[in-house]
Amino acid sequence: MSILHSLRRAVAWLPRPAPLHPVWLALAASAVLVLFYNAQLWTTILDVWPGRSFRDFAFFGSIGLVLVVAFNLVLQAFAVPRLLKPLLALLFVTAAAVSYFASSYGAVIDKTMIANVMETDMREVGDLLSLRLVAQLVLFGVVPALLIWRVPLARYSWWREVLVRGGTILGSILVVGVVAAFLFQDYASLLRNHRELRFMVNPSAAIYATVRYATAMPSALAASFTQVAKRVSRGPALDARDERKTLVVFVVGETARADHFALNGYERQTNPELSKLDIVSFGEVRSCGTSTAESVPCMFSDLGRAGYSEAKATMRENLLDILVRAGVDVLWLENNSSCKGVCARVPSETTWSLGDTEFCEGGDCRDDLLVRQLGTALAAADNDMIVVMHQIGSHGPSYFKRFTDAYRVFAPTCDTNQLQSCTREEIVNSYDNSLLYTDKILAETVGLLRGASDRFDTAMIYVSDHGESLGENGIYLHGMPYMFAPDVQKHVPMVVWASPGYRARMALDMSCVAADSDAPLSHDNLFHSVLGMFDVRSDVYRRELDIIAPCRKFAPVARAAADDDGVALQ
Repeated sequence: MSILHSLRRAVAWLPRPAPLHPVWLALAASAVLVLFYNAQLWTTILDVWPGRSFRDFAFFGSIGLVLVVAFNLVLQAFAVPRLLKPLLALLFVTAAAVSYFASSYGAVIDKTMIANVMETDMREVGDLLSLRLVAQLVLFGVVPALLIWRVPLARYSWWREVLVRGGTILGSILVVGVVAAFLFQDYASLLRNHRELRFMVNPSAAIYATVRYATAMPSALAASFTQVAKRVSRGPALDARDERKTLVVFVVGETARADHFALNGYERQTNPELSKLDIVSFGEVRSCGTSTAESVPCMFSDLGRAGYSEAKATMRENLLDILVRAGVDVLWLENNSSCKGVCARVPSETTWSLGDTEFCEGGDCRDDLLVRQLGTALAAADNDMIVVMHQIGSHGPSYFKRFTDAYRVFAPTCDTNQLQSCTREEIVNSYDNSLLYTDKILAETVGLLRGASDRFDTAMIYVSDHGESLGENGIYLHGMPYMFAPDVQKHVPMVVWASPGYRARMALDMSCVAADSDAPLSHDNLFHSVLGMFDVRSDVYRRELDIIAPCRKFAPVARAAADDDGVALQ
């Protein structure tokens, strides 16, 4: 408040401008927003448009003119003394924030990105805060807002008011008509081939995305709960009456990209522990979305990426609900922002509520705490069970927080959340170190499951929610609209491990699974594959999407004991 008060006092010393009619203030604000708050848009247009002739520059100029006219036409509806100033102040603060994230991380704004903003927590907010962000918000948001507030607004007589507003509207229509008459083909070519540009217009893209997000929520909340599985039963392989129980751990990774997993051919050894285990790594898996808010609920839904929407999934039975109906105990362990509604109807625990001081600092907890919680759950379990571990994984931009000094293998590292101040080598090193730590967490998880082999037949499946951009083409982090997001934000790692007891129970041939590990897969496969891992029979289950079904017999087989090295003992 003291900073804002000081700014207001500083602005008060400036000469008070002459009264300005709301129409002209709206026009001036539109021009400033288009010219000075849309660097990402202008840079992208110049990059994708090859020509530099006089006609091309005229085309570039016309884009700015059309945007100013479009902004101004919308603002005319609010160009009244009591409404215009608060609206413009909000627009400039919003535009300053969007401009910062666009220039710093290459972020673009769509409905999914707004969902990320609305559904984040203070830990993630803290990772993004910086003095540079505050400075940009103040200089390009707060200061212009205060200057706008200082402009006195003039009033015209009714006939002059009609003349000015009518002339503004007619003039705007005339400008658009002239541009369309001479440059329509250029606009059609640009917008048809580069649809991503519509997400870069600041601040209109952010406003449109926010409205879409806000209008979707009431319909989702008003919808009645849909039970998608009409019938649910257990197959003979995992008959609930069997005294020996089955336990599966589903690890939902965060921000891991497949091409940085050594198991998939990455030149660095980022999986030293997993490479020692008898696991299968699937190398061609694509995510449902490019953000946690979209991918996590989608991967637990029967809808698949093509049919998924937040409104549909919110009040719809998901994978965990069906497993509960099948007699499987469910536990969600959370070390990310939230389960995004997936665990709304099942038991869940969060790491940060435990008050731990060994693995938590400043509100951030390392994924080690998930392993500890898993151990506690294993000790108490006495039924078929699935435990979902939602990692913080490699969540950026603070990659340096995701590993300890013992795992600072690749150096030098980027030890700040300001990625633009680090070299790409430092960013990649920090990111790869976070993957090393995930490798450790997964190996420890398998170790716990092996230790429980006297009581359970166990398996683990790990898949990341989405990938990450590490500075390629000036883009960082994730969350870009799926249609034009780079593949590194969609290509994710997935691994499966199964104990000898589980393999025997399910008559599962892991060498058969490995033989098809390069097949194209996606998050769409997870719903059906996890149902298959518990031999759940249901009308919603699709065997063709179950990744291990071709290598598994449905008829029960005589179980075999197994030693710790995975060799069946007859």
